Amino acid sequence: MPDTTLIDPGAGLIGRDRELARVAGCLGPGQHALLFTGGRGIGKSRMLAAAAQLARDGGRHRVVTVDVPPGPPMGAPALVRRLLIALRHDVPGPVDLGAGSSALCRVLKRIGSPLLVTVDDVHRVTPEAAEVLAEMAGTVPALLLAGVADRIPGVLRGLPAAELRPLGREDAARLLEAQPDPPAGRRRAVVLHRAAGNPAAVLELGAGGRLRSAFAADIAALPEPSRRLLLHLAAAGPPTGRAGITRAAGLRDEQWWAHAERAGLVVAGGDTVDFAHPLAADAAYEGVPAYQRRQAHRNLAWTLPAGSELRALHLAEVAGGPDERIAAGLEAAAGAFRERENLFEAAKAMEQAAERSPEPAAAARRYALAAMDARNLGETEWPGELYTTVRRLTTDPELIIMAGHAAATALTRAGRQHEAYAMVCAAHRAGVPSDPRIAAALAGLASVIASTSGDEEHRRGLPGLLAAAGPGADEATATFVRLVIDPSAHPGRELCEATEIPPPGAPLSAAERHRLNVIGTMAGYEDRSALAAGLLRATMAGEHNPRASVSGVEMIPHLVSALIDTGEWEDARRCCELVGPGGLPVFAAQMDALRAQLLALRGEAGPAQQLVREAVARVDIQQHRSVHVRVLRAAGLAATIDGDYESAYRYLRTMFDRDGRPRHRLLAGRHVAELAAAAVRSGHRDDVRVVVDHVREGAGEDPSARMRLLLHLADALLSDGERAEHHFRLATVDPAGHQWPYERALARLHYGEWLRRARRPRDARAVLAAAEQAFTSLGAAHAAGLAARELRASGQHDGQAGSARLAVLTPQERQVAELAARGLRNREIAEQLFISVRTVGAHLHSVYPKLGVSGRHQLRDAFRPE
Repeated sequence: MPDTTLIDPGAGLIGRDRELARVAGCLGPGQHALLFTGGRGIGKSRMLAAAAQLARDGGRHRVVTVDVPPGPPMGAPALVRRLLIALRHDVPGPVDLGAGSSALCRVLKRIGSPLLVTVDDVHRVTPEAAEVLAEMAGTVPALLLAGVADRIPGVLRGLPAAELRPLGREDAARLLEAQPDPPAGRRRAVVLHRAAGNPAAVLELGAGGRLRSAFAADIAALPEPSRRLLLHLAAAGPPTGRAGITRAAGLRDEQWWAHAERAGLVVAGGDTVDFAHPLAADAAYEGVPAYQRRQAHRNLAWTLPAGSELRALHLAEVAGGPDERIAAGLEAAAGAFRERENLFEAAKAMEQAAERSPEPAAAARRYALAAMDARNLGETEWPGELYTTVRRLTTDPELIIMAGHAAATALTRAGRQHEAYAMVCAAHRAGVPSDPRIAAALAGLASVIASTSGDEEHRRGLPGLLAAAGPGADEATATFVRLVIDPSAHPGRELCEATEIPPPGAPLSAAERHRLNVIGTMAGYEDRSALAAGLLRATMAGEHNPRASVSGVEMIPHLVSALIDTGEWEDARRCCELVGPGGLPVFAAQMDALRAQLLALRGEAGPAQQLVREAVARVDIQQHRSVHVRVLRAAGLAATIDGDYESAYRYLRTMFDRDGRPRHRLLAGRHVAELAAAAVRSGHRDDVRVVVDHVREGAGEDPSARMRLLLHLADALLSDGERAEHHFRLATVDPAGHQWPYERALARLHYGEWLRRARRPRDARAVLAAAEQAFTSLGAAHAAGLAARELRASGQHDGQAGSARLAVLTPQERQVAELAARGLRNREIAEQLFISVRTVGAHLHSVYPKLGVSGRHQLRDAFRPE
């Protein structure tokens, strides 16, 4: 039976959503065939097992599975017999088990229920058996096959195929972590790197298993020169040049590679050669004594030039004990790997350099650098292990803070904000470094943690961390820390005013890119949205690998948020796809929340709600109030689309504590106007006034233009009469409002609604028309529809009225009738149109005789196009 240990009951087959979707399509009506291909251990058998389970769970299909056994190729008679044995109880009358393929086809046609047949290892069947399978593809409702790609019989190669590729890093990590007692720290990174996404390798590396044992047996059966070649290939770290490996192994004739190729252990591509499977490399290297491995490394070292980083690695495997010459060579190799963005190799080489360092101070420095490389790799525990080693070797605050910064960054990216902040504080207590930039960087990281968590204790610790940097601290970093400490003081304004967006294509050094990232993030918090978008877009354009940058990944959510604010929604959507979320749960949750906002703003409530659920599942919301605020806004917008204003109010109100204070000082206040609108529609007008007061206090004595407009809109929604109009006008006429087109259009929509209720339709139409145009331009379909309905209610007709008899209705009667035809109850209609429930009833009582209908159940027909 196929091994099903890779099937996650809660999430299906890990990392195979696209392939499972194709399987689901094959289980639909009609006749379907699908061939899964891929190398050994890639998950072909598990895919077939998952497909069979999916069919059984559906309850419609009779499932038949055939596994081609090892050994000689299976012929047609044996295949037919296996199938007839499996099906003999599903058809009336006797079945001749010795019959041929034609009898099999007759049996298949007599099966009453839909049939799924899965056949594994079809590369081990004869051409005649393959002919039987090809004939079945036109008879069986669902036929799923699996085999090694380059060995599939020719007659089956024309079937629809799906190649199973190696898992991505995130899925490979999920698979590894789903196993009992998974490795952690450096060992985890080694397994994920060596497995290269192969599921079987992920499971077996370091633990042994049947596939590795099979490769070891295959290697043992080879002639000694071929085994020697494989040892040197494994030691070299393939793929590499065939001629160089042959020479290092002391052989002159490359014919010995042919034995390994025929055994399926290696694949050749031009002048290079590589193992066919990561476990084959593992078996070739670990299956020999240590002295043979050292000799292989010695042989390889002498085939490489003196300055080669690979030569340094091989020499390190040959010589034992502390050796500064070896350590320096490994450090240089790490630098070369880092330049090529080979992050695992860089971290590993730097850690080895530290291990071989004779002096504790040099070892501590190298361990600190290794921690930075491991952080950039996306590992959570490995940097912490290296930080612990640094603390054991030295009391130098500079090195301790460097390693602590790397370890804390890894923790905050992994969603462990409290642990990250505790590590920052521990590193801070080591002392004041001689370089103020290092202390400032630690304070900057602490402020990032505090702005992510929204935790008041984290915020209160920032002044002490910033003081340690002294007056020599980097201006941008120090200003950002002060902004997180007290947003109401707006410390970032002056720096934002003095910063210009670089011209397109301007080269930026790593230091300048980081500085502009910090200022761009700060500009977003200071409501300089256009500046934030411009700065962050410019730095992103020159960021080759955001994962390997101190602030590269963290700035992407700020860029997307700024683009949403400035109305550049399509650019925001594209930015959401720039970096995969593998190993970065906080980043993934932020992006899910922002994508949910985009969907809700466009009127797609269902997909937005699904992303909200995914974002919440990724992280502990209590440690990530920045994520929580973004999620709550998306959920509130989605509820508004559904007309559920009570839920919308509840979601948005949760951004603030019981006393009305923002749970996140930098983000929550921006949604005060949306909260006020939901409060009015759900009957919580008085309850939300205290929230508005706290937001006004948090905006400071000189609030940003954006906050000033949002507070005017909130005040307008919560006021009556002339006071309401005063605030509406201030919220809609200030030219600064055009920087935030959605919020400006929303203010105009609410103002237009108010004007119409105040029986000023002429004034309302101009405001509502501007709102509808803006919403339509942005792609905010639901909001545009609201504005259009308000326009019709105010007396403006768009020529798309439907049947002629609707012309007898007044604008408001028509609006009420249209909402009733959509299934809304009287109370829901009243809330949307800002009229009483009694007025809704009166309008419907007038509408029915005008349209010649007896009740609301007939209104839908009246609104159908003629």
